[in-house]
Amino acid sequence: MSPGADVSRETQLRLFNLTRSLAPAPDGAAEPEGWAKALTKLGFGGYKVSVHPSIRSAITAAAKAVRTTGRPAGLMVWRGAHSWVMSGFTASADPALTDQFTVTAVRIEDVWYPRYSNIWGRSRPPDALVPVGKLSEDFKPWKRPQARYPAKDGRYVIVIPTR
Repeated sequence: MSPGADVSRETQLRLFNLTRSLAPAPDGAAEPEGWAKALTKLGFGGYKVSVHPSIRSAITAAAKAVRTTGRPAGLMVWRGAHSWVMSGFTASADPALTDQFTVTAVRIEDVWYPRYSNIWGRSRPPDALVPVGKLSEDFKPWKRPQARYPAKDGRYVIVIPTR
């Protein structure tokens, strides 16, 4: 999130370990709450996990948060097994000025790029503009095989900046 930031493998491992220490997942990964806590702890402002009944609801909340804070949001894709950063969006109106808007596409950053997943296919390149109608290919309702999550299962999970 910092221009010119160190993106070395060593730094990424340190950030992952921090995130995992704050909210470990049963599969050896980190919960989205760890992501939110780590961003807050590292001085990037407040972040929280937000759970929604639909893609449209999740993307609307993320766009509103991105626009009003000027900071990116996170989308828990692949049923919660992977994350994307939502760095921007296009919409029918400005979410900072009204609640009457429709998000038409989102800009995503995928840390997997340029890798290929046997399950999910090719990762998208940096700053990819993804139409909301295509998000359902990757942004699936939360369902982790290692544990039950009553507050998240079957819902769309995002990590959003707070004021």
